[in-house]
Amino acid sequence: MQFSQMIFVAGFLPLFFVLYFGKKELAWKNAVFFLASCFFLLFQGLLAVAFLCVFTLFAFFMGKALGKATEGKKKKIFFLSLAGILLPLAFFKYSAALPFLPKMVKGWMPFGISFYSFRFIAYLYDCYQGKEAEKEIFSFSLFAFAFPVLSQGPILRYSEMREEIKNRAFSYEAFSHGLFRFTFGLWKKLALADALGSLSVEVLSSDSLKNASMLQPSPSFSFLAVFLSGLSYMLQIFLDFSAYTDMAIGIGEICGFTLPENFQAPYRARSIRDFWRRWHISLSMFFRDYVYIPLGGNRVPFPLQVRNLLLIWILTGIWHGSTANFILWGLYFFVFILLELCCKKLWKRMKKSEGGTFSFVLRCLQHVYTLVVLYFSWILFRFSDFQSLKNILWLHTLPKSLALVDGKTLLIAKSNIFLLLVAILFSGNLLSSLEEEWQKLLFRGKSRLARKKRASLGFYGMEDAEEDSPEAGTDSPEAVVDTPEVAAIDAGEAALKGVSEATADESIFAASSDRKDLFPEEKYPMLKLSLDGEGDPCPEETSGETEVQKEEAVSLVEEVEAEAKAEEEVESEVKADTKIESEELLREEKMEAELSQENQEDLLRHEKILRRIQRRTKLNIFFLDHAEQLYFWGKLLAAIAFLLLSFALMAGQSYMPFLYNQF
Repeated sequence: MQFSQMIFVAGFLPLFFVLYFGKKELAWKNAVFFLASCFFLLFQGLLAVAFLCVFTLFAFFMGKALGKATEGKKKKIFFLSLAGILLPLAFFKYSAALPFLPKMVKGWMPFGISFYSFRFIAYLYDCYQGKEAEKEIFSFSLFAFAFPVLSQGPILRYSEMREEIKNRAFSYEAFSHGLFRFTFGLWKKLALADALGSLSVEVLSSDSLKNASMLQPSPSFSFLAVFLSGLSYMLQIFLDFSAYTDMAIGIGEICGFTLPENFQAPYRARSIRDFWRRWHISLSMFFRDYVYIPLGGNRVPFPLQVRNLLLIWILTGIWHGSTANFILWGLYFFVFILLELCCKKLWKRMKKSEGGTFSFVLRCLQHVYTLVVLYFSWILFRFSDFQSLKNILWLHTLPKSLALVDGKTLLIAKSNIFLLLVAILFSGNLLSSLEEEWQKLLFRGKSRLARKKRASLGFYGMEDAEEDSPEAGTDSPEAVVDTPEVAAIDAGEAALKGVSEATADESIFAASSDRKDLFPEEKYPMLKLSLDGEGDPCPEETSGETEVQKEEAVSLVEEVEAEAKAEEEVESEVKADTKIESEELLREEKMEAELSQENQEDLLRHEKILRRIQRRTKLNIFFLDHAEQLYFWGKLLAAIAFLLLSFALMAGQSYMPFLYNQF
């Protein structure tokens, strides 16, 4: 029974969840989880259950023995336990090559033995290093039989699961995320990985590849078919493996277990070393912690480091398969990692280069180099028949007899272009990027709600105290209290005001006597009467005007006439100016009339922009205030959609080819 089968999704899993969440007691949940794991393994046969039981008991008691043994005996017990696990694994791996075995045994392997063997080795090595061995057989059996990681990993360590076996709590957040992760992995397996597997075989069948040879003048396919088949397989192997990992992690999160990530966008790597930090992470970490570092790691001289790397990659190839092409696949990666280690300093300089066109081109070249190396590595991984492997590698050299494009392959490529684009999109870190953005939105929403709460409560409640305090109204006039000191100050101010008024009156009277000194009679005889204030002048005084006074009068008349003329000239100039100004005003009014329509259009445009900004702001505020609800409801709806699509695919009622062709 596989995760992508109808019996598992529609039968086993719903029944398991109903029983698992039937009671809140942890002992009940652990019992249901263990029984469900045994039942899942029963679908693979009784022998699979028997072998896992034997391995579990062996690893449990050897771990207890390592915990009790002295330092002198620990090493012997560890190597004995290591042999007890590795020898059966090697036997089943290479049973097909042993001629004396009966046919029913040849090539048969217990279900999941490659994964749980490494889990037991990791546990025994941790006990050998001094970590506490598990004392309860049931807890260890729960780790050994855990069905989410039984068939496709990740390679789980007991230290990662020990605490959660004995203490874990239900979480709606973990449940919703786990449900989404499982349904997304199921959809990715059925809609993308399986479709890509069919496409890779459709454009380049194994029979046509075996018939192709260097001596054949014209193969029955083109280079486009060869490349499309290789690209489809390259995408399929990642999507298939990562889909099973997504489903395993999703089931684990629903049950309260935190399983480690196994893939982190490996096709975005810029070197082969970076690729193996992202691809099958649990396997890489296993070989690093339990083989490479115990052999000395990077602390030994470079020749020994090369030896350790060679051993690691031979073991990696053997673990993946029993045929020779897997060992060749491991050695292929060893060569490129060794080349990158030799050019380590140059590689670091290339990574440190930041900014500019050169840095961008350099990153693109590194990425292209990694993808090309990976493309040919999956060819080595795919073909176990060396004749087919030799033919496919020869076809990539673009022989003259090989056509670049053929009509059949071109039609298949056009009808599946949408499938390829979606597969490439989900081969990156699209979901992790969306998850990061949602987490940022959730954080901003929580911060906004916290600020609103603080604003409603006030600054530690001191604002209300300040408003209600009696000292706040002491500045008002009603609050002034009459005291003797205040009365004395008021009396002094009144006295000063009276003195200032008296001095002002005296200065007014003194002004009339001082005017005669300012305007003497000799120089201003016409002002004498007005200064004395005695009424009209006497005829005797006016008749004695001198000639000088007449001349002054004539000059005054002339000055008045000149001033009148000047005023007329000024008036004419003012009229001319007003005429010019009126003409300018008319022109401006015409221009304003012409521009008024444009201004109205600008105003309408500004209003539209303002409304758009307001709508966007309101939408942002809505998302911030309801980010958590939208996050979980969105995941729930997406999970339901992925589940319905997966059911349609499993039932054979898939509309995906129709959608692909519509593109």
